[in-house]
Amino acid sequence: MSITVTVSQLVRRLSMLVSSDREIRSISVKGEISNFTNHIKSGHLYFTLRDGDSGIKAVMFRNHAEKLTFAPEAGMNVVVTGSVQLYERDGACQIYVTSMQQDEGIGEGLLSFEQLKAKLDQEGLFQQKRPLPKTPASICVVTSETGAAIKDIVNVLSRRYPFVKVFLIPVLVQGTDAPASIAKGIEKAQSVGCDLIIFGRGGGSAEDLSAFNTETVARAVYASKIPTISAVGHEIDFTISDFVADMRAPTPSAAAELAVPDITELKAGLANLQKQLREKVQSRLTEAKASLDNLEKLLSYRKPSILLEAQSRRLTDLCASIQKDFSSIISAKESRLAAAVELLDAFDPLKTLERGYSMVTKDGALISSVKALKKGEVITVKLSDGSLEAVVEEISEGAQNDI
Repeated sequence: MSITVTVSQLVRRLSMLVSSDREIRSISVKGEISNFTNHIKSGHLYFTLRDGDSGIKAVMFRNHAEKLTFAPEAGMNVVVTGSVQLYERDGACQIYVTSMQQDEGIGEGLLSFEQLKAKLDQEGLFQQKRPLPKTPASICVVTSETGAAIKDIVNVLSRRYPFVKVFLIPVLVQGTDAPASIAKGIEKAQSVGCDLIIFGRGGGSAEDLSAFNTETVARAVYASKIPTISAVGHEIDFTISDFVADMRAPTPSAAAELAVPDITELKAGLANLQKQLREKVQSRLTEAKASLDNLEKLLSYRKPSILLEAQSRRLTDLCASIQKDFSSIISAKESRLAAAVELLDAFDPLKTLERGYSMVTKDGALISSVKALKKGEVITVKLSDGSLEAVVEEISEGAQNDI
């Protein structure tokens, strides 16, 4: 009959078993550095030592790290010496490194990355750089439906350009099935009818981002008929998909900023255009008046009655022509300006609210689908003259745009 122990008792017993193994009290291990972190304040080095599909966490404290004659970095092959112990707080084994030497060559992971990068570059997959649409009507986002990336992207898009329609294509972004899932998501986006695709995920370790370093994802991005923005990890992270995409964004939020214009800047541009139009019309009128003044002076010097009569008729015709031309120009420009103002006014979310519609948000994020809500959640309903708080008691799925 098995006994029941606490977690602490189990971990402590495992720790004693590991500590009692003399062969791993002082052992040298060869592997590739990944997930490397140099803790600036403490001076300690934290990393994972990998070999094929296996890995073990490692730490090298400052008193030993200061003796190194080289700077360790991710992708480097090394031989470390230290003791294997069980870290009881997390119940995980790790190597406490006391010394480290460089091994010849680069790590398997970095070597695989460079080889695939060279192969795809030679095939021309990095040369396809299409321009992005300036004002996309709809955007497909290929990412995890539970990650922070989709929330960041939707928040930025709703703030900068609320007219754009966003379609989420949920995929796996981590694990062995992630590459195929991402590739299928990009392929599915081709049939949605969107103008732009943003794909990616939030930050993570090299292993977390590895799906975007695969040939499967790279070829799916290259095959896309729709322009793409790669938004993988943080600013310092580079993946194979970054090189294949039409544009690389340092973060998912930055991808949203690159994808759409800022409505505030558009309004300012229209106001500036109106100002320039007025200034040009005034300048032309001033030039015309100066020409008329010069003609009058010329006529006053010569005074022959025949010349005066001919020039008088010419002056009358010129004035009529100028008035007609400027009236036509002003009318055309005013029509274009009015159409642009009317378009902006038609898309104004507040105008939509005045027609009886409302906007629903949860925790500040715009809700466009009942799938984003659960029973019992508190939502905010914004109307034209204020807002109210409500609790979701029942959810019914009706007609919707199915992607």
